Amino acid sequence: MDAPWGALISEGGRITLYRVQGGQIAVQDFATREEAERSGIEAGRLICLDAELRTTLPAPILSLANGSLGAVEQAGPAARLHPQVRVLIAGALAEGPDWDGVVVVQDEGVTHWVHVSAREIVSCQGALTGRLAAAMGAVGDAVSDAALSDTISRPERLAVHLNAAVLTGDAATVLGHLIGAELAAMRPYWLGQDVKIIGQSAPYAAALAIQGVHADVVTRAKAWTAGIRALGNSAGFSA
Repeated sequence: MDAPWGALISEGGRITLYRVQGGQIAVQDFATREEAERSGIEAGRLICLDAELRTTLPAPILSLANGSLGAVEQAGPAARLHPQVRVLIAGALAEGPDWDGVVVVQDEGVTHWVHVSAREIVSCQGALTGRLAAAMGAVGDAVSDAALSDTISRPERLAVHLNAAVLTGDAATVLGHLIGAELAAMRPYWLGQDVKIIGQSAPYAAALAIQGVHADVVTRAKAWTAGIRALGNSAGFSA
């Protein structure tokens, strides 16, 4: 059996190790990195996902530096993709690595729109739609098609529409206006492009369909598993 390798992620004061061996992926949590490094995996077969290590765009979807995968960022407009997002994108494209288009990644209240081409991340932009919706009490995935279309057509009226929707407690209308504003801002990313969504289909797949854009959906779990294997391949380890 091939020797194991692992991917280390530090989040929330915990260290998570994704241990890969024989095609199987096991997840272990540790209190410190030192504990994780004593897990039986050779030091040279550990990949650290380090958000403090940063590369400017354009950049390969996966590119290791001294055994670490860092974040990628751009100056204008300011945007940043953590290494976990790079792994998700690699996983979503695992079956077609030369795919060219836009990947939409829903990530903890931020939606990233990422243009990929020739196995590189060319550019990206993020939208705080999820955080804004949560702050306004717009929980759930129901979206008003009328609100969405209205704000795509007239995004300058967003603040007025949101005020009325919040006063009436209409969560679907709030989310419709917010998604509409996001799609208006991201038009260069989806107009005439092939689109993949990582995560759940709602609300973006339906919102894009209203604009005549079909988006393929890859679950986060599937993208992550395939991405971890792609990460090992990029380091020369057997998946």
